Amino acid sequence: MNQSQKLSKLAIVVLGATLAVIAGFGSQQIPSAAAQQGGGSSAGIIKIDPVMVQNMGVRVVEVKRGSISRKIRTIGEVEVAEDQLSVVNLRFSGWIEKIYADQTGQEVKKGQALFSIYSPELVSAQKEYLLAYNTSGKNSDLSQAAADRILLWGIPRSVLNRIVAEQNVNRALLIRAPRAGYILHKNVVAGARIKAGSDLYRIGNLKKIWVNAEVYEFDAPWIRVGQKTTMELSFQRGRSFQGAVNYIYPTLNKKSRTLKVRLEFANPGLGLKPGMFTTVRIEAQRKDNVLAIPTEAILHSGERQLVFVSKQIGRYEPREIVTGLTGDEQTSEVLSGLQEGEIVVTSGQFLLDSESQLQEAVQKLLAARLQAKRTGPQTSATEHSHEEDSHASSYWTCGMHPNIVQEGPGSCPICGMDLVEKKK
Repeated sequence: MNQSQKLSKLAIVVLGATLAVIAGFGSQQIPSAAAQQGGGSSAGIIKIDPVMVQNMGVRVVEVKRGSISRKIRTIGEVEVAEDQLSVVNLRFSGWIEKIYADQTGQEVKKGQALFSIYSPELVSAQKEYLLAYNTSGKNSDLSQAAADRILLWGIPRSVLNRIVAEQNVNRALLIRAPRAGYILHKNVVAGARIKAGSDLYRIGNLKKIWVNAEVYEFDAPWIRVGQKTTMELSFQRGRSFQGAVNYIYPTLNKKSRTLKVRLEFANPGLGLKPGMFTTVRIEAQRKDNVLAIPTEAILHSGERQLVFVSKQIGRYEPREIVTGLTGDEQTSEVLSGLQEGEIVVTSGQFLLDSESQLQEAVQKLLAARLQAKRTGPQTSATEHSHEEDSHASSYWTCGMHPNIVQEGPGSCPICGMDLVEKKK
């Protein structure tokens, strides 16, 4: 037996020893047609000694159906609901005689007296109406014109009825609250002269409030009107308020790249004050009765997503799956590749994946060498003599695994490093 043949046999022995080491680690790859079911993976079934499974810390979980939701967390600001806000504004000028609601923040009821005002032009208009009513009658054009003039100033018809009933004009007119709520703004004092068009009171109902929040541009497509929201105050941890998305503004903030969203909440006990900052969570997407697994069970390999399915203790099948929505509770929806009731690995799957790839690489290398030995090109005696001369004084080995030895250059089947040339 010449030197070349001896080296070839030595390489085969080393590869066999490598496989033995891998087997000693506790695993063995068994090609199986069952590996093609459900995921399309061709990696086969991995068999590992139960003792080694415990040492690797492998944990599993059952594939179940449930609900998956995605929540968007952002910051919002409490504001008075615009549809619950009223402004007291007079259409005539005059002087304030007496104020009945004189404190900002005071609660008022609908129809409650706010202040009384004396207006010369209003007194004159009342006298004209009373004169026209007494001389021409209630349905005359003159009476109707005088009444319309007063009504267009925002004076209720009850004032006209009282003028007729008492046959006397009112020197001071009571202005009443248009809605129940709280005085949010007050711009009036006793004795002041008020010009027509001035905003005197701003009254808001705080039993229902709005929260304006901003979500990032990449979250904007997930927001829909009517989605449920949860709000929490920074100084009241643990207490949450339930509401819904009321309106989505049509424009995007160019500077912050955020979309403004309006949320609506009930305000029992008036715990929510306008101007407060809140933490908002919008339930942007929810799916019920879906197949779900822990997100940590999924291995992302380029464009593929893999999981390891436990067939029994020590036997694991790599399976390619297709996922959908990823929830906030580290749960992912499975669209295909798994069935309800199967067991997937949630911890230690990286070691299983590494072991699977290592075994596959070694088996491919063995198959390639056997194929090359069977169908390799025939060399002439002269060429063979030159080849023996070129390799007679050196061999190739791995710097990390010196037990790997072969006649020519190549790569290590264990670590993949390029082999280096050594002198004999």
